[in-house]
Amino acid sequence: MSSLYRYADYLVAPVPENFPSPVRNREKISPLKAGSFFPEFFIDEARIINRGALLGNADGGTSLHLLTAQPLVVAFYSWHWNGYGDRLIDALKQSYAAIEAAGARLLVLSSEDKKVFGGNNPEALPFDVVHDAQHRIARKAGIYRESDPIWGRVAGVNADVPVPAIYLVTPSLEISYDFVDLYLQEEFSPQALVAAIGNKLAISA
Repeated sequence: MSSLYRYADYLVAPVPENFPSPVRNREKISPLKAGSFFPEFFIDEARIINRGALLGNADGGTSLHLLTAQPLVVAFYSWHWNGYGDRLIDALKQSYAAIEAAGARLLVLSSEDKKVFGGNNPEALPFDVVHDAQHRIARKAGIYRESDPIWGRVAGVNADVPVPAIYLVTPSLEISYDFVDLYLQEEFSPQALVAAIGNKLAISA
């Protein structure tokens, strides 16, 4: 007797209807927030993309601690955010004078190197820009992890880059203002940043 279809009605093991996400149990990003302290980092001179007033004399490199004699705005940027990145750079250009007038300096940390950044931002910029190679500083800020990629939550971003973030760091390295956009849906407010700078200096006076 043939047994070709003998076990056709039986399954060896149950088949799940929904398979779990491969990143469901992986570690999520944990962005720094106001009230915490920004970890120290070092800027290699070779990573400087654009020199402004902040890094003009940084021969051989410098550290975060040496850059915070006055409040420092640390802004992360990536070309792979598409139009969002363009709007962020434009907002920083337009508000740079107000940031300086309020008593702070601006440092932009780019996920892309000098060639890529310059190719997409050919115009002269008034502020300092540094390449954050291998996202080392973004990792310290908690806005980047390989296990929680931005392309897993935002359609249209296909590169492995951090999420947008802007911090106001005081001379003691305390963060007094934060802007973090996990889904590229928020609008950065330069006015809120400038107000935070003024408030911090008023409290310190």
